[in-house]
Amino acid sequence: MKDKIKNFIIPFILMMIFDLGYFYLVTAPNFGGELNPHLGILFISGLFFGPYGCIGAVIANFICDLFRGYSIQLAVLSAIVSFLVSYLAYKLWYTKNPKRFPITKPRLNNIYNMIYLIIMVNECGLLYSTLTANIIEMCYPESMGLNFHIGLQYFTNFVNYAFLFTIIFMLISQLKDFSYTPEISEKTYDEKKYVIIYYIIAISVIINIISDFSYNTYNLNMLFTIVTIILLIIYIKKPIKYLNKIEYVSIPEKIMNYFATVTLIVLVVEITVIFSPLRDGLSSLLNFIATNQQYLIMLLIIDVIILMFFIPALLILKYIEDKIVTPIKSFSTIGTLIKKHEKIESDTLLDIYSEYVDQDDEIGILSRSYTDLINYNNDYIENLKHLESEKQRIETELNIAHNIQLATLPKNIIDNKHIKVEGYCRAAREVGGDFYDFYEIDEDNTMIVIGDASGKGVPVAIVTIITQQSIKLLIKNELNPGKVLTDVNNQICENNTEMMFITLFLAIYNNKTHKLTYANAGHTPPIIKNNENYELLDIDSEIVLGVWEDYEYTNHEIELEEEMILYTDGITDAQNANDELYGEERILHHINTNKNGDIINSLICDINNFSKDMEQFDDMTLLIIKVKK
Repeated sequence: MKDKIKNFIIPFILMMIFDLGYFYLVTAPNFGGELNPHLGILFISGLFFGPYGCIGAVIANFICDLFRGYSIQLAVLSAIVSFLVSYLAYKLWYTKNPKRFPITKPRLNNIYNMIYLIIMVNECGLLYSTLTANIIEMCYPESMGLNFHIGLQYFTNFVNYAFLFTIIFMLISQLKDFSYTPEISEKTYDEKKYVIIYYIIAISVIINIISDFSYNTYNLNMLFTIVTIILLIIYIKKPIKYLNKIEYVSIPEKIMNYFATVTLIVLVVEITVIFSPLRDGLSSLLNFIATNQQYLIMLLIIDVIILMFFIPALLILKYIEDKIVTPIKSFSTIGTLIKKHEKIESDTLLDIYSEYVDQDDEIGILSRSYTDLINYNNDYIENLKHLESEKQRIETELNIAHNIQLATLPKNIIDNKHIKVEGYCRAAREVGGDFYDFYEIDEDNTMIVIGDASGKGVPVAIVTIITQQSIKLLIKNELNPGKVLTDVNNQICENNTEMMFITLFLAIYNNKTHKLTYANAGHTPPIIKNNENYELLDIDSEIVLGVWEDYEYTNHEIELEEEMILYTDGITDAQNANDELYGEERILHHINTNKNGDIINSLICDINNFSKDMEQFDDMTLLIIKVKK
């Protein structure tokens, strides 16, 4: 309610001052004669103070019309026209095309708004002057034939004062926002209907003006007046659908405000010259200089006018250079200081940007962004250096872990009169999850183990080392692969917070009986050689280690006559460029067709030829057991 009263009172007071006050101050004539500054108040009342401003200004204007001696009939009709034109200014501003520029409160935040404001002022001025001239003719028939001249007086007054007051109010609103905030309507409407009405109003006004200029027809003017008023009543009901909030004063707006301020100064100077003794003095000076040469006087007047606009233009250009060009030139120096993988020497730049960081416009945003960019870049480079040193430290530790893991593998092959055992292991990363082990438990028994832990990296390597050591400790006291796997499985399950698992094949070979006793925990089936032919051993895989606590693994026994090949799935899962896997069939085909004795090197070479240097993502491990008889 407080805001509504404010929006009503301010235009009411302004109208009383500029209408009635001016009338009594200079005894201004009625019917648009001489100056009518109050017409500009009608425009800004709607534009800045909304519907309540329109009502305040119109009521004050109605009172002033009565005091100035206009008839009741003319005062009422003038109030209707004044209200419609004032309200039209409000609706035209807030219902313009939102696709071109955001709709905001009245501000000169871009060139489009300045151009649109000029168009609005002229549209409202034409409507007001045409309709007012017609209703004057209706109420005072003796003015018949003077419509064009009366309308021209009202038009020039309306346009000049509306534009002047709008610029002043827009500048004041920069200091304190007092503009009315319209409510956004949820109603749907047909935009085309309002476009058609707009053009009909425009055509009606143009025809009315032409008829006044060429031939004056009372009935035709009254018809145009009634039709235009009805259409205006319909048009001002157009819903307001958009309103954008302005977060800061943009550079274009600052330039437009500076331009408007300079323009006002020029206008004040011109008015001072026109309405003061300076006018006569200037005329005398021109006559003295030109010695009554009229053409020379005209040229001098033109020069004075050009000079009055040339100086503001230079001031505006200087403002643009200081506020935009100079900061951008300063910012461009960053280009010479940017080097790959190096910190930006920021002290000088930050000093430059610090001059603008407090500005609430695009230059300020750019300055703050550049400052943040420099700081972020330097922090990033510093972090990269830290990460690089950390990476080197990790690589060193991984190399140490790799050497430790290699140290857990057998140093030498077993090659005695009963058996030959040799192995191969290649990790896909510095450390891996594959491992193998073999050693003579006593003069009759040899332990053989191969495993593959899930995952990669140091945690997996730790698990494999712990598993190896556990098997070594247990196998000394228990020549039972199934029992050993059961105990190892329980150990892993007990503290397996990361849910890791291991496939593992554990076997004990007896030299005297040639029996191989084994237990399997989900590992790939081994390949055995019988009668010069290699084939997969049909075994029960059982479950992997680390999944099912207290699971009891079963011992199995076979007589190993010639050879056994153990491998991890990194061998069978080796991949080529066509996403094909090496697979078990290729293993069997290769070792059955390439019997050169060195199975490990031959098989690894064939896998490399198959994959053709494609990066492999799994460890590769082989273990060969050859029985000697």
